[in-house]
Amino acid sequence: MKLFLFISLLFNLQSVNNIPEYSGKTIDLSTLNIATLSKGSTKDFIEDQLNAEGVYKIVSKEKGLWYLTLSFNIRQQRINNEDIWLQFRTNINAANFYLNNKLLFNNGEVNGFSKTNVDGKSLVRKRIPKEYLVDGLNKIEIEFTNYKKQTGAIFRDISIGHLESFQKDTLIMTTAPILFFGVFAFFLLINFVLYFSLNRKKVFLLLALLFFVNSLLVAYEVLYWNGFASSSSFVFSYPFRSGLEHLSYFILSIILFFEYEYEKKIVSLSILTFFLAYILAFLTDINIAITLSIFPLALSLFALFKRKKNAIKITIALFTLFILNYLDDQNTIEGYDFVHSNFIVTSLVYKLDNLGMIIFALVMIFISAKGILSKTKSLNEANLKLERLEYQFLKKLILPHFMVNTLMSLQQLVSKEPETASKMIEALSEEFHLLSKMSQKKFIPISQEIEMCETHLKIMSIQQKANYKMEVHGILGNEMIPPTIFHTLVENGITHGYSGDQNARFVLGKKETVNSIIYRLFNNSNIKISNLSHASGTGQKYVETRLEECYPGKWRLHSNRVDNGWESIIEIKHNL
Repeated sequence: MKLFLFISLLFNLQSVNNIPEYSGKTIDLSTLNIATLSKGSTKDFIEDQLNAEGVYKIVSKEKGLWYLTLSFNIRQQRINNEDIWLQFRTNINAANFYLNNKLLFNNGEVNGFSKTNVDGKSLVRKRIPKEYLVDGLNKIEIEFTNYKKQTGAIFRDISIGHLESFQKDTLIMTTAPILFFGVFAFFLLINFVLYFSLNRKKVFLLLALLFFVNSLLVAYEVLYWNGFASSSSFVFSYPFRSGLEHLSYFILSIILFFEYEYEKKIVSLSILTFFLAYILAFLTDINIAITLSIFPLALSLFALFKRKKNAIKITIALFTLFILNYLDDQNTIEGYDFVHSNFIVTSLVYKLDNLGMIIFALVMIFISAKGILSKTKSLNEANLKLERLEYQFLKKLILPHFMVNTLMSLQQLVSKEPETASKMIEALSEEFHLLSKMSQKKFIPISQEIEMCETHLKIMSIQQKANYKMEVHGILGNEMIPPTIFHTLVENGITHGYSGDQNARFVLGKKETVNSIIYRLFNNSNIKISNLSHASGTGQKYVETRLEECYPGKWRLHSNRVDNGWESIIEIKHNL
């Protein structure tokens, strides 16, 4: 009977103090008003019925050795049938965690009289051995100090639950940050490359800095939720993280100054306004992040009013950033069912501010890519125009050169060999007729090119009193090629490969592969290596320019010494 009364009294006492019972669902003891706080090695009572916020208000006022006691109930059947875990999240630099007077784990090194030498982790998960738990009331005692950091007294999570549940929390909290970290790192790399390759434009360097800051913010989340963060490191402190977030909006504003090419007076005034807005928000407890996100939006709206280039796209991106930032800070949509439909959606919703920055980044990359394509197109058009002018110049240069050489030879023949001179004039007339007929065309049948080459060889045979001939293999005659390319190569071959009354033999052949057509022009000259610089002079440059005009980027010209002569190979790739 006495035992029954004692159990009833204990049950009623637990009900009064709202001691929770673990029923298989995760419970966070730090959010409940069930904690008792004591101080010093003698464990002097301070206050009870506290939650984590209440504990912080007391402990953050002075340094000392502290004890926090919490209780929960559990049934023996659950102890026997389930694996029960504890999750401990805190910014307290070190703590000893006891369950029913048994040490469960040490998180760092606790020293009751001086600064702690070894910090713990911000997140600890520990499987609770079954022998540590008892049927009914279980007591947790946390021994900790704040000698090293007086304000380091925040218990963010003291939860009892299943490991799968805790791991799901990590999955939710790190999926979006991992994704965003990869995206920010990629954008960081792109903008560094653009900065060093495009005249060191400052906008790209600032964008790289912006994405670096944001990559640090999301990297923190990944480290923190995987237990890699030190519990008291300044890098993982809230002021440091919020400072990085505020810095990103300042960098964003500077980017807009350069992008819109604002005057220095407007830039100085805007920077002053930015800092005044920051101070005002800080002093009045207005949400600083939301306040600062308005500033770049206002700058872009002003640019839109001034009809600055790309202002519409950037303004839309910044408005989206502001809306997402507002929704994130106000937790506006986290209560909707669709948010919890799967962990990816949940993770993205928890990081809407970073998502807004990703959208801005995509817009800026799009604008940069569009600008690069526009400049590339202009440059290509300029290069093509230059090549055409060069081609016209070379064409005007080559024809007089050919005419002068021929007329000088003709002058000698007229006085010494009138009949030979008459034949040469006839051949020369035919060649000039062919040249005038073909020079204005972009493509001609190769049969006409061969005819012109044979006519030229006839003229040179008369001039040099030698036998210059040309053989053709594998060519149908209706193949279309740019005019005078083989004629120029033949003339080059005669000029640099033969002397005196030496006979000359040229062989033109064609071979077709799956990917290209290959023309080979061979001559049996004794050209020397020392003459290469002459062989690749104006004539070859003319051929190269012609080929680039007709087959941009799809041709190759190669000339070299071979056994018993010299060859020039033109390869023209098929359109795939």
